[in-house]
Amino acid sequence: MGNKLLILDVGSTALKAVLYDRTATAVASATRPLTTQTRSDGSVEQDAREWWAATQAAVSELPFRADVCAIGLAGSMQNLIAHSSAGEPTGPAILYSDRRLDQQEVAALGDRLPDDYGRRTGNHLDPAHSILKLMRLERFLPGLPLDAVAGFLFGAKDAVIRRLTGSSVIDPTTATTTGLYNIASGTWDETLLAAAGVGPAQMPKILAADALAGQLTAEAAAVLGLPRDIPVYNGAGDGAAATWGAFADAPNTAYAYIGTTGWVAGTMDLADARPPRDSYTLADPVEGGRAIVITPFLCAGAALDWLSDLTSLPVEALLDHAAAAGEAPHPLFLPYLFGERSPFEDRLVRGAFLGLDRGHGPGALCRAVLEGIALAIRHNLEAAGLPCQPLTVIGGGARSPLQQRFLADALNRPVIVPAASQEMPALGIYRMLAPRLGFEPVRERAGSVTVEPHPSRAEAADRRYHSYHAASDFARELPRTMP
Repeated sequence: MGNKLLILDVGSTALKAVLYDRTATAVASATRPLTTQTRSDGSVEQDAREWWAATQAAVSELPFRADVCAIGLAGSMQNLIAHSSAGEPTGPAILYSDRRLDQQEVAALGDRLPDDYGRRTGNHLDPAHSILKLMRLERFLPGLPLDAVAGFLFGAKDAVIRRLTGSSVIDPTTATTTGLYNIASGTWDETLLAAAGVGPAQMPKILAADALAGQLTAEAAAVLGLPRDIPVYNGAGDGAAATWGAFADAPNTAYAYIGTTGWVAGTMDLADARPPRDSYTLADPVEGGRAIVITPFLCAGAALDWLSDLTSLPVEALLDHAAAAGEAPHPLFLPYLFGERSPFEDRLVRGAFLGLDRGHGPGALCRAVLEGIALAIRHNLEAAGLPCQPLTVIGGGARSPLQQRFLADALNRPVIVPAASQEMPALGIYRMLAPRLGFEPVRERAGSVTVEPHPSRAEAADRRYHSYHAASDFARELPRTMP
């Protein structure tokens, strides 16, 4: 009997394979990048076959493969993958960030949905909901004969599970993002399926994250070099996996994720969440009657990458300049480089530096960007009504001590940064599956760093936040006054 748990995390930019032993220690990991095709018409696609190729490549690097006793998965949500009866993709995977439907088209499609859509799904209609892609399937998968489509999947990890086991499954959290899931009953909504032109037989089976999806097939085991027939557990979408990894899976807890994009999220009892609300409400992946409240914003670490390109300085060099600038004044930055999704949905709003001075150099601009990300997190926390308490922060963007400091001051509360915060989704899946496998539980926040706010800086940050809020309102009005 093996003693290692393999977690596959199929992110939007890379696939990561992490191997845990029974003591919750990550003993090995491997990563493979993923390619995204973005076009001028707003389409954003990946090749689902690349997810499987990346799985093979990453797993082949791992030691102890003969000791793997189970597999669990995490992955990006709100996608659309059509597949044949043999389980093969029949076209590209349409990602959550695809925006080829304009606002008028979304509104027109919304008119064809029941008036109580928000009550059924737990969310107001969002342009990223998969139901809209299904309603205009000819737009997203042109030339695809409908009789070639046996079914649909909606999570990247679900497509990999199909290759591992032959099963079509989905977890409740990912199902909530489709716009086809009834959050009260925990089942596919027949009225919404009919509106999308999809039959129940074409939909994956909804299973809890800790439920068995199937056994590893002999073919997949041979390709991956793993023992055949080991159990493959359903796992969860990335938002849920990160929530559990950040220990925000109990009611009245919250955390923030800073990656290329970002989000703030927390867990509530479903009755207390009272969906639909302005933020996203997602079903908990394991616990019935609970919900994950999440507000995703579009630009976090991407703003630093943009500034790096603009100044021809690596991000690390920008951070060094920012640290060297000390407490010198810096501009106010609005991080709306791609429009915004939360705490408001606005495709037209754009970012800005306010208060620029000819003496401002790369360090001042970098400090402004770090502050802007922190203020965006505060804005989202307040809009979502998430609890005021020490905030756990995860993701690659959380590694910068200066970002941690700006965040603690902007929130005027302690910020907790766990060790290896980039592996939080994998850790979340470990936490979900450990009781099933008899593995040891994880000690909460072991090795974490706590950053306390500085009183005078927090007072100044509060004034800056009110200016940020007013500037955001102005930025939203600006495109509507231009010809």
